[in-house]
Amino acid sequence: MFHFIVQFFFRLNIHDTQCGAKVVKREVIEKIHPNLRIADMAFDINLLVAIKHAGFRIREVPTEWTDQAGSKVVLARSSLTMLLSAFRVRLIYWPTIYRLLRPLRPLEGWIYTKLRAPQPLPGPDSRKSEDGR
Repeated sequence: MFHFIVQFFFRLNIHDTQCGAKVVKREVIEKIHPNLRIADMAFDINLLVAIKHAGFRIREVPTEWTDQAGSKVVLARSSLTMLLSAFRVRLIYWPTIYRLLRPLRPLEGWIYTKLRAPQPLPGPDSRKSEDGR
């Protein structure tokens, strides 16, 4: 289901956005770093969307992966956090709506606290208003 949501929101055309193996050139990271806002399990989506939005090419290469025993992922809580974070990434790249929803950010913070997930960093537009610029 998460793959469908990501494809619907972002049109990345990537089979496994959550694969932990990512190789990125330094110039790409230097350009997109200011656009990375999500620190939870949806970080991968934020990374890939920022790369695509900056005009860089994304190539998916098959990787052999072995899961580690003892995962601390709580399925319901992690799924809800990833959904909320994916929606937030979508809003970041839809600036008009993102600014309109600014009054709901305290509620968003409360939800992330209840989910015990790291809160997203403020967007570039919120820094300007906080600094008075």
